[in-house]
Amino acid sequence: MRRVCFVLRVRPERLAEYRERHATVWPDMLRALHAAGWHDYSLFLHDDGLLVGHFRTEDLAASLAAMEATDVNARWQAEMAPFFVGLSGRRPDEGFVVLDEIFNLDAQLAALDNTALNTAALDNTALDNTALSTAPLGNTALNDTTLGNTALDTTTFDTTEA
Repeated sequence: MRRVCFVLRVRPERLAEYRERHATVWPDMLRALHAAGWHDYSLFLHDDGLLVGHFRTEDLAASLAAMEATDVNARWQAEMAPFFVGLSGRRPDEGFVVLDEIFNLDAQLAALDNTALNTAALDNTALDNTALSTAPLGNTALNDTTLGNTALDTTTFDTTEA
């Protein structure tokens, strides 16, 4: 699922009201966002008016199009537009700037874990078919009892392409 982060600028003289409006967003708007594929959606507001939004979605274009098709979104955007600067006549959902994600802790940790697993597999040069087949189970031979198979041939495990 894609993580999306965007920025907008709220008019400094409207910060308090903007905060109040988001304390209790219309239930229909909340449901529409969720149905359109906006997940884990949060807004962060700095005292200078910088607004940072973050949500997750499978498909940003589809999520935006789904909201575009709702009546509640048209009403919400019309009410929110006066709060922002720099929209040049566009609605807030058309004027936000999507930021590039340049760092993701989980993705980098996963890459490290995958690299460590791949390195460990490649470093085991003395591995043969029998060791590969039996070592994880701690058995000296695979047989019908171990795997519930009637004809398992351990020589069919090819480790040369690991």
